[in-house]
Amino acid sequence: MPNFAPTRVDRLPNGLRVLTRELHHAPVACVMVWYGVGSRNEAEGRTGLSHFLEHMMFKGTERFPYGVLEEGVKQRGGLWNAFTSYDYTAYYEVLPARHVAFGLEAEADRMAAMTFDPDLTVRERGIIVSEREGRENSPHYWLFEAFMQAAYQEFSYRHHVLGHKADIQATTAEALTEHYRRFYRPNNATLVVTGDVDADQVVVLANRHFGLLLPGEPVEQPVFREPEQTAERRVLVRRPGSNPYLMAGYKIPEATHPDHAALTLLASVLAGGPSFGSGGGASMGRSSRLYRNLVNRSIATSADGHPWSLQYPGLFLCSGTPVTGVALEKLEAALFAEVDALRQERVPDDEFARAMKQVRAQYLYGLESAVSQATMLGSSATTRTVEHFDRALERFEAVTPEDVLRVARTYLTPERRTVGWFEPEEGVKPTSGANAAPAVNPAPAAKPEPAAEDPAAAELPTTPAFQKRGHGAPPLPAAGGRARILDHERVVRRDLPGGAQLLVYPAATIPSAYVRVQLEAGAVHDPEGKAGLAQLTASLLTRGSVAFSSEELALKTDALGMSVRVDIGRETAVGTLKCLPEDLSTGLDILAEVLRRPTFPTAEVERMRVRFLVGLKEADTDTRSVAGRRLAELLYPERHPYRAPASGTPDSITGLSVADLTAFHRKAYGPAGAVVTVVGSVDPEQVCTDLTRALGGWTGGMGRPTIGPAPAPAAGRTHAFVDGKSQTHISLGWPLVDRSHPDFLALDFLATLFGGNGTPASSRLFRDVREKYGLSYYQSAGFGAQLGPAAWAVHMGVNPGRLEFALETVQSELERLAAEPAPPDELAGLKSFLEDYPAVQHESMERVAARLAELERFGLGLDYLERYPGLIRALTPEDLQAAARRHLRLEQVSIVTAGPEPDTH
Repeated sequence: MPNFAPTRVDRLPNGLRVLTRELHHAPVACVMVWYGVGSRNEAEGRTGLSHFLEHMMFKGTERFPYGVLEEGVKQRGGLWNAFTSYDYTAYYEVLPARHVAFGLEAEADRMAAMTFDPDLTVRERGIIVSEREGRENSPHYWLFEAFMQAAYQEFSYRHHVLGHKADIQATTAEALTEHYRRFYRPNNATLVVTGDVDADQVVVLANRHFGLLLPGEPVEQPVFREPEQTAERRVLVRRPGSNPYLMAGYKIPEATHPDHAALTLLASVLAGGPSFGSGGGASMGRSSRLYRNLVNRSIATSADGHPWSLQYPGLFLCSGTPVTGVALEKLEAALFAEVDALRQERVPDDEFARAMKQVRAQYLYGLESAVSQATMLGSSATTRTVEHFDRALERFEAVTPEDVLRVARTYLTPERRTVGWFEPEEGVKPTSGANAAPAVNPAPAAKPEPAAEDPAAAELPTTPAFQKRGHGAPPLPAAGGRARILDHERVVRRDLPGGAQLLVYPAATIPSAYVRVQLEAGAVHDPEGKAGLAQLTASLLTRGSVAFSSEELALKTDALGMSVRVDIGRETAVGTLKCLPEDLSTGLDILAEVLRRPTFPTAEVERMRVRFLVGLKEADTDTRSVAGRRLAELLYPERHPYRAPASGTPDSITGLSVADLTAFHRKAYGPAGAVVTVVGSVDPEQVCTDLTRALGGWTGGMGRPTIGPAPAPAAGRTHAFVDGKSQTHISLGWPLVDRSHPDFLALDFLATLFGGNGTPASSRLFRDVREKYGLSYYQSAGFGAQLGPAAWAVHMGVNPGRLEFALETVQSELERLAAEPAPPDELAGLKSFLEDYPAVQHESMERVAARLAELERFGLGLDYLERYPGLIRALTPEDLQAAARRHLRLEQVSIVTAGPEPDTH
């Protein structure tokens, strides 16, 4: 199996472990440093210290002052980030592989030479408080925080990673310095390097950059002290919210315990195969017991169960959201009945085989990218062993049904259980029907996040452990040409039946295959008064066809460890298949079946309708969703296809019939204008043969629509009240141009310059709104390729008391885009980033498949990514300023705020 050779393990004299895995399908490398410190190492009154330190680690050293390392990463087309959890803190760079040495140099400097500026510490407090306030906008956050304090009565797992607000506000530079010096040392760290690298060279570089660091005294880790749980514990949270929510957790052993493999298989039986790593997983599990017996029986809109493996005793977590009108008591009884059934008798062989295939497939999917491998390996090395990662599949495959029965009887007992309920308070004020789109194919309710992820971290005076190597900016990017990111000469292009186009990009080192069928069947085709029709149709395609009932399809796909789903965007519907290479031919037949021959069974339609209505109700209390919906209403006139919410409204969803769904599918689902992209360990000619067979005789489809212009709206501002929120969301923008417009590239570049535009580039919003003033944890500007006038929009979350200042700051920065040319150094840095970033951006199969489809749909040419650096370099400061003056006119900007009542004092 590709990429499954043992990990290269080295240890430097100072105790630093160096773990290397070579992965050569993309010219990308990930450098990740894991420290054995997290919120478990924090005392009462100092909670959140590890996470605060993570933020401050991005603030500079004596050698690389504030902003210099960030600029160095950006100039190399990379991204850097970090995350804090209960057991560890990790920092990483993902870079074009030729820059791997820079990642090691940066992390070595941060390991020993951080300096904490008290003023920057004070500023960062505001950002972290904003991060917490953003989380507090979700009822799930409040429940999870209360739940953990009940589950752990003494040990520090009881405190959320972000920390209590009072502790965040009391954190000082001195406390951060102490925490840093105590835990940030090579003998408490693991360096993980994955990707297109040479293991011998990695060890040479590790010695060069980390070898001078002294280890210090051994790090003393906390002792697990927790009273034995002998009876069920319960907690109830009542706050403003839309839907009730249930959470339960059973105490399980520490991550090193051999029973964790059996607990993972148990979770696969109960709720479907869990994802591994930081991406690359697949959606599966509709044949699981919770889905069959809770979701399919209209007790829950979503239900989940999975082991949360921690370095000390952890939890097997279960959760669910009841269908409207179903009491939490009924949901709880049904969920616990499924748990108890696992304790009563052995899992049947066929069900166990399905669970095993899902676990195996999900683990292999987790190996697809450098960052996902680094995450899986680093987590295993920190909380378990390296060997646990290398031999994970062996351990899973050694589990038997008898092992699953044993661990269920041992750990999933009522006396080991903590139960949490969230109940919405009565009398919550509505937001005047301002519903907004939930995820397509409404996803299960969000799982509680055990980690806090964020591009930020710590600062401190130079320690004596570090031998200084001089000052100055990071060295210029290494010599040598850029690797070809998407080699258009490797793309195999073929015509398919009915006018669809096929593009295949083989990558033999990827342990899976991914298929993407893009159809012109998106929300723009919803008839007047039937908003949500395209999305409801798409969500039901996998719920019954001529060949399979919904249950039969779930059994078939889960038995093969594959994901088959259909989602929509504003303009297109996308059917996707993810599977192991040996199952690709079968998967293509299944995907073609659900796209071509759905039956829309009445029972399935009603179940999905209920899920949509629950999603709409939840979106009506989500500040981001409310603001996004209101902004679309301001930007686009009545009857414009971009105005109506893709997920519909309660009235429109309630009114849709089976006849509506059938008619829409008959009209919209056909090969006209379709683009099929296939990426992974595949044989292009075999793929073409299989698809020609599977799609033979398919006709119809609407082709690409013509989207009319949107007249420039008058400037306007509106506020939507959303009860019970700690933070206000801001959305503002303009309707601008389509992908073919001559100004598209300049406006796309300006969105990146101003707010990132979906990339990790350092933006003006990040530097000013977040870093300079500490106003907001999240902020972005976005602009995308569409057939019609796409919105150029800004989004951010702020404390209600700082709302007006935040708006003034954003508008002042917007004025600068038109008032003055961008400085040459700022443009040069961003252009350097955009020229190299595609290597990182296109490491995943999903992204490559989506990019190929975009290039085909908009007629950009398969060599576009090779031409893109030249197009970017040709943009001048005058070009950008002129585009801003033509389009980003403040007298026409629309502004929406959503959250608590504005502070008028």
